Amino acid sequence: MRKIPTHKFRGFLTRHKVVLLRGGLGLFVVLMLMQFFYPDSRMPLFSSVDGLGTSGWKKDDVVKKMNELSAKQQVAIVVGKSSKLHSKVTPSEIGLKVTHNERIAASNYPWYLRIIPTSLVWFGPLQAEAPAKYSRDNSKAEKFLSSKLGESCNIPAKDATIKQSGSKLVVVPASNGGVCKQAEALKAIQGVKPIINTPAQVNIPVKVSRPAVDDKAAKELAELLNRRTKAGVRLDVAGEKQLINQKEVLSWLTFASEDSKLVFAVNADKANAYVAKTATPKVSKPAGVTKVSTLDFAETSRVTGQPGQTLGIDGTLQSVKDVLEAKAGIAKVSVVAVAPKIEYSRTYTKTSTGIAALLQHYAEDHAGTFGVSFVELGGRGLSASYNSNQSFITASTYKLFVAYSVLARVEKGEWKWSDDVTGGRDLNTCFDDMIVKSDNACAEAMYKKVGYQTVINEARALGLSNTTLAGDGQRTTAADLVTFLTKLENKSIGLKDENRSKLIEAMKRNVYRQGVPAGASGTVADKVGFLNGLLHDASIVYSPKGTYVLVVMTSGSTWGNIAELTRKIEELR
Repeated sequence: MRKIPTHKFRGFLTRHKVVLLRGGLGLFVVLMLMQFFYPDSRMPLFSSVDGLGTSGWKKDDVVKKMNELSAKQQVAIVVGKSSKLHSKVTPSEIGLKVTHNERIAASNYPWYLRIIPTSLVWFGPLQAEAPAKYSRDNSKAEKFLSSKLGESCNIPAKDATIKQSGSKLVVVPASNGGVCKQAEALKAIQGVKPIINTPAQVNIPVKVSRPAVDDKAAKELAELLNRRTKAGVRLDVAGEKQLINQKEVLSWLTFASEDSKLVFAVNADKANAYVAKTATPKVSKPAGVTKVSTLDFAETSRVTGQPGQTLGIDGTLQSVKDVLEAKAGIAKVSVVAVAPKIEYSRTYTKTSTGIAALLQHYAEDHAGTFGVSFVELGGRGLSASYNSNQSFITASTYKLFVAYSVLARVEKGEWKWSDDVTGGRDLNTCFDDMIVKSDNACAEAMYKKVGYQTVINEARALGLSNTTLAGDGQRTTAADLVTFLTKLENKSIGLKDENRSKLIEAMKRNVYRQGVPAGASGTVADKVGFLNGLLHDASIVYSPKGTYVLVVMTSGSTWGNIAELTRKIEELR
């Protein structure tokens, strides 16, 4: 580049001296005016706070931004002299609040500097930064310590273990634990003063406890298993040799610390998908069918089917483990017998014994728990039961006992059917709704009005010895409900005919008909109960072959099963 001769430059300055002086003076005046009138609401030019460039920012925006950054800043919790991280938390989790309002408000461009030329340019980078304000909630810090380190401030050591990485096993390092003192830990937390853009760490002093399994022990086991599986594991499947590659067999392994040693196991859940596809089909043989005929409870004939076989996963995986422990050179598939499926051909006599056998077999062959009681009041006087003293939550069948106590109050003249019950429905309406629609509000109102203990006492007086109605513990049995309905139907319940009939007629109009009514012939007066998987039906059936009482209580069954069982009972009458 061509240099301008000195004499020419001097000549330029001489010729334009006035213009240059005027320009410089103007620039000086503009700069001084900017300095004088620079707003206090903004940060100085070219300033920064904790590494965050804030040149010319509104102070309110700086405060908002920095408070947000401080609230999100992670504080590392390290225990003992170890550099290993225990956890990371935000300041609020340890009861710390960091605010920048005061320090930013103090970042003023003072008047005495405004009269110094060019100070607007150099003051911002040179100004001293005030510290942030730290406020602490010690109770929150103590809660953090209790939740993370326990009430005793006991940090368990972590044993070294092993995990799979690709086709190899690698070590997951151990970490020390220890016992700390709450006061020292709290003091350490109270001493932390996080600064934005600077790592923050709390070192909690502890008395160190060592892990039972160190990295060296884990490394030795990992290297041993990597070496023994390098060429895969051979598996003898009914004389056919299969090779399980290293990556696959290592994926089956799990590791645990036992008696200060790191041990491994071959996990069935992890291995099952592989062996089910590659080995099980080669050794499996389907089982036959054993056909059994019964009459009531007695077996009358049996044709035994051939047993089958399938892969025994436990024995097979133990054989794989033997190879990994160098106890065997090749793993062998284990097989286990599969019993033949049993198919029953059942017949029942039209007797009480036949119906009892039906009830038992039906309950055994269907999902759920059953409690069933059956009594003929007409016809041949048959009766049978299964699990009839099994206690169930009553669900809405308890409303039968409330209805009985209400009728007793009416008979004694203590109540009238026109009495208000729920603030809009009288006793007559509520009684009907409770039985026909299983209305809960009416039932609870009448139950409370009679008195819980009174209802219990009156139910017990009828001979319902296994019924309890104490608060949420309302329970009864199929046998007790049959006793109640039998007394209701044969007029031995101690009520006048008009009141007894009122209850029966309401039961006949019950709107829930999917259970006994769906399987019975004739008119059915019943009260159902359903709650959280419980389905109950307590019924009087006015059948052409004679009246009978049937109560089916179930947990985990269906209305369809109750209806089907009813039909099967009727076939044996």
